Amino acid sequence: MLTQDQIRARHRNSVRQEELVKPGEINRYVFEGFTFFSRQVAKGSRLRLVLNCPNSIYMQKNYNSGGVVSDETAKDARTAHVTLYHNGSHPSLLELPMVRCARTEPVHGP
Repeated sequence: MLTQDQIRARHRNSVRQEELVKPGEINRYVFEGFTFFSRQVAKGSRLRLVLNCPNSIYMQKNYNSGGVVSDETAKDARTAHVTLYHNGSHPSLLELPMVRCARTEPVHGP
């Protein structure tokens, strides 16, 4: 893994103002909190972008009820249906800053 970022859908436009997602609505999500990383990537390599809905003891549980997240319980739980649109009508973009390295041989030792 090179880096990671996360965003709660209701805070996609502002961390101060909640905006619930409407069923069937197509929304834009911008991830800008990636930490710096440096990795030499060989020509022809592929990068994988992983999107998921986390269910972890390290994150606040989201039961998708639309209520106050900290007050939700398992009784409020609803299934979230997530659709990722990536086609000519809904283009996606993954932008990575790159610096071309002049060194072509790997460095060995200290």
